[in-house]
Amino acid sequence: MTEVERLLDSLEEEIRSGKKAMFAGAGLKLVDEFKCLEYINQIRNMLPSTISEARVVLADKNDILENAKSNANAIIEGARRQAQTLVDEHAIVDEARRQAQGIRDEAVEYANRVVSDTYKYLCGMTDDAYGKLNEAIQAVIATRRELDSKMR
Repeated sequence: MTEVERLLDSLEEEIRSGKKAMFAGAGLKLVDEFKCLEYINQIRNMLPSTISEARVVLADKNDILENAKSNANAIIEGARRQAQTLVDEHAIVDEARRQAQGIRDEAVEYANRVVSDTYKYLCGMTDDAYGKLNEAIQAVIATRRELDSKMR
């Protein structure tokens, strides 16, 4: 469980454990505003690091893709050199080209899978963080409205 998730759980528990307000409608509770706001501030302070971590993962994805392309190019270049050495034997040259293309295709496919998987992971991570943060904010807004209406 991440620190952000732990704080969101604490915020949720604070809201759920609030005492029901007297003479208030269903679902209205009294909560410790200071605690709720403190949880929100801690979450806000953590978000930049979470976003930075996502950027690092994205940068790693680019490095992996570049490495895969570089490896594919090295394999292709090696196959070309080998084919040049065997140029007198036409069947061997054709086979080397076919194998090099197959290896290149596999390397490109692997790189594409890595990019796709990384993108899905980042989307899931940011969607999850956004959803949890939005839920927490909505809960705090609702609590604040309840408190405001009771103070009037």
